[in-house]
Amino acid sequence: MVGSGLLDLPDVGAADLPAEPWTDRVLTQLGSALDGTMLQAMGLVVDALLMPRPQELPALRRSAEPFVSGDLWKEPRRFFSFVDAPVAPRRVIGRYRRALGGGTAVARALATDYAPYPGVAAPVPGTDPILVEHWMHEPARSLATVVALHGFSMGYPRLDAFALFATHCFQAGFDVALLTLPFHGARTPATARFSGEHFAIPDVVRLNDAVRRAIYEIHVVVSWLRERTDAPVGLLGLSLGGYLSALMAGLRSDLDFVIPMVPPVCMGDLAWRFFSRSRRYRGTDAAAFTRDELRTAYRVHSPLTYARRVDKARMLILAGRGDQIVPPDHPHALWRHWEQPQIHWFSGSHLAPFRRGRLWTVIHEHLRRCVEVPTQSD
Repeated sequence: MVGSGLLDLPDVGAADLPAEPWTDRVLTQLGSALDGTMLQAMGLVVDALLMPRPQELPALRRSAEPFVSGDLWKEPRRFFSFVDAPVAPRRVIGRYRRALGGGTAVARALATDYAPYPGVAAPVPGTDPILVEHWMHEPARSLATVVALHGFSMGYPRLDAFALFATHCFQAGFDVALLTLPFHGARTPATARFSGEHFAIPDVVRLNDAVRRAIYEIHVVVSWLRERTDAPVGLLGLSLGGYLSALMAGLRSDLDFVIPMVPPVCMGDLAWRFFSRSRRYRGTDAAAFTRDELRTAYRVHSPLTYARRVDKARMLILAGRGDQIVPPDHPHALWRHWEQPQIHWFSGSHLAPFRRGRLWTVIHEHLRRCVEVPTQSD
């Protein structure tokens, strides 16, 4: 790779967490153990299905070249320049799903004209429509719309709804738009072995395009919602969805609230953790990627690359004390980068967020404040 350093990309330093009551520490230790077991299993899957072979590394390094020099290195926001104006879907199809208490769930498909970044074409451009399960209050007016973004390997609305507190949101008076991210759930390509595989493929161009496409689709959905309602619109994202939510907060200023939950903030750092533990490179002379090489390759879409554009009072970070999938260093780095907005450290981990009732109370209070308080600059 030919990058001249990491420029303005802050590092993911060690997290300094507030003290935790001993009664909750047991839950955090339990959740951490569960995450650790899953992380070992994930390592085996990554090694078997996603980890590149040593002979593939030169080609992968070449795939990073457009992002470590030239225009996208100097001005990474150009990669997402479409956010500077609303983008309307080419066609919207709605299909009744089921009745909800006080409203209706509608399955929507939004066709778009997405195209990869000029000169950095993805080998497999996406053409399928955006899928959204839209929970709407009828006839009452909702307080706001929560655009809910799921995590990696998820993408099935009924499961996503539980993880993202969709029922809680709806019962509290908020509409919910459960968006299925590219290459996930019902949008999983036939050639993929699991939901999300083609999103995380170890090719810098393709992964960066997958993130760009996801941001484009979130932008389209938010723009479309703003056209059909004058109520506030914001984002609640989990894990990968938290990453995308945090990135959007550095690209758009008009989001009424942004709530990243257990968000990674540097894909290069996460990828390096798998490379450094990979069995494929043990006992070989292969020069696997360094941490800085990976951070450089994915810098274009790291939330740490962009200053926040959303008012700090409208941001809430949710982080697990015992998270082993997305270590606490990541949300803590985002908290520092965003100039210390509200952050809630819950007991448990990535896979086991204990005391969900308490977690929902924090989310609900934040949503109510954002809906009731006019936007202010700080």
